[in-house]
Amino acid sequence: MELFFGIVLLVLAAGMVVLFAMVGELASRVGDPASRSRSVEVLPLDQARVGHVPAGWPDGLAALGAADGAVLLVLSTVCNTCRQLAPEVAALAGTGGVDGRPLLGVVVTCGNADSGAEFVATYGLDRLPHHVDVAGDWVQGEFDIHTSPAAVLLAAGRVRAALLFDDIAALLARSVQILDEQQPEEVAR
Repeated sequence: MELFFGIVLLVLAAGMVVLFAMVGELASRVGDPASRSRSVEVLPLDQARVGHVPAGWPDGLAALGAADGAVLLVLSTVCNTCRQLAPEVAALAGTGGVDGRPLLGVVVTCGNADSGAEFVATYGLDRLPHHVDVAGDWVQGEFDIHTSPAAVLLAAGRVRAALLFDDIAALLARSVQILDEQQPEEVAR
């Protein structure tokens, strides 16, 4: 009987070694999501309301509606990529609207006002024009945006483009290109 239990114990120990080896191999292939580089691809958000002029602006974002060139970032409290981008966005406070850079603003979509306010405070987004958008009602109603992170590019209060992004530097570079492009209706004026 002792021989039987010894063999069973040996098989179980070997199985555990193999299992841990497989988990280690899987972890090395998948890696840590935080350590992976983000895509620098910036994609158009086709369903967004390009050309739209919002009916109204929340108090914290009123300056964006009047700006000649602005980028409104849409972040969410439940989005992992948004949490990774938020410190980079906060570091840009005070750089918008200077030397050809567009004015930056942030909308934080959230389940409730407390979680949105906590997100803004935690990441220092209160140094930028911002709005806590409970349930995403304003962003969805004005721009038809239902995903994050996203960016709405504005020129004189009108939506010039909406973009999906994972890298803030790539987004800003593409934003400057788009905002500098002359639109067909502007050529006719």
